[in-house]
Amino acid sequence: MGIRGSTDRRQEDEILASNDQPGNLCSVASAAPRKSLYRNKQYGIFLRIPSGAWLCPYGGGSDHGPFLLIDSEDASVCIGDPPQKRWVSIFGQYNDDETLHTFLNRLCADDPLDRNEPGAVCSPAPVDLSVDGLPGEAARINHSNGSIEIIVVTQAGKPNPEFDTSVPSFGYDMHLNTDASHLDADLAVFRAVLKALKLDPPPPVPVPHP
Repeated sequence: MGIRGSTDRRQEDEILASNDQPGNLCSVASAAPRKSLYRNKQYGIFLRIPSGAWLCPYGGGSDHGPFLLIDSEDASVCIGDPPQKRWVSIFGQYNDDETLHTFLNRLCADDPLDRNEPGAVCSPAPVDLSVDGLPGEAARINHSNGSIEIIVVTQAGKPNPEFDTSVPSFGYDMHLNTDASHLDADLAVFRAVLKALKLDPPPPVPVPHP
């Protein structure tokens, strides 16, 4: 799946340049300039930011994907995964041997918002949540603090011959965090993000053997 097309390279370079400047996240609590594009070459993530979502500034460290606020441009909210805020995240990672179903089950069991909620479990998610052209699974978690989390997982890329050749070499999990009063409206934003998301990961790098 190609992702270059008619992309404005100047805007792409602006996003990529921000990824090379660690420590610029939340230096002020006010709105930062709005970015219309996010691109991550390492995990093959390309996203045109849809209306209703705002791309958090990059904060240094390992960049696995974008973090988007819904109906807010307050950079101070971008720190961590604030449970009472409304946001969308996309996280790319390497995959050695997980199937989609195993991937989703692991996220349900290890969800960071549930570390103090041993009784929280994944339930069926709303229908029609997937990245165009890729297989996917989804789940919903109702948290004890009143927030609602929707998880969508997918996989892409050629299998890594060094590991399990029956599964793609990259896994991606997309999260929506919202509440009951905003669920319908925020699902519309989440669906727009999933529709705009393009995943074109690089080929796996062979592991050198002595």
